Amino acid sequence: METQNRPTIIRLIVYWMMAAGMTGLVSGLAFATGVVEWVYDELETPFFLPPLMILTWLWIAKTMIMALALWTVDRFGTGLSRWIAMIGITLLFLASAGWLTGFVILRDVSVGFYAILVSFILTVLTMLVVGRANKAAGVMMWPVFGWTTFMLVVSFELMRLNTGLQLAGL
Repeated sequence: METQNRPTIIRLIVYWMMAAGMTGLVSGLAFATGVVEWVYDELETPFFLPPLMILTWLWIAKTMIMALALWTVDRFGTGLSRWIAMIGITLLFLASAGWLTGFVILRDVSVGFYAILVSFILTVLTMLVVGRANKAAGVMMWPVFGWTTFMLVVSFELMRLNTGLQLAGL
């Protein structure tokens, strides 16, 4: 049996603090730059876009679950898949920065859609390896997958409704 130093609850708190800082940054930028008003007042939105507070709380929950999954893989993961899973989850946090840049800072619904599309593909790939590294962390990734899938659909609809994108039968 390997005797190695695995992260304690302190590292989980650090991961959660970093995730909370990231969600605070996104929320602060969204309100400070007026993107909230842009989305809810100026853009055509799909009927299933939830109210802002629900959207915010779900995004915070998703980010905190990702941090918990990262810690779980770090603490209990095994083999090479542990390291690959940790890299994948970290890349998911960076993918959020891509969406932040495209949608919130540039205010471009198309760039936001493509950023969330990349995030969706990365989520699927990460889920495959996270489940191999640690089953509990793999289960934690399902809400992340659900959220990313929902936001992919929302982003597509925002792009379709606001760029004149016409699809056959839609």
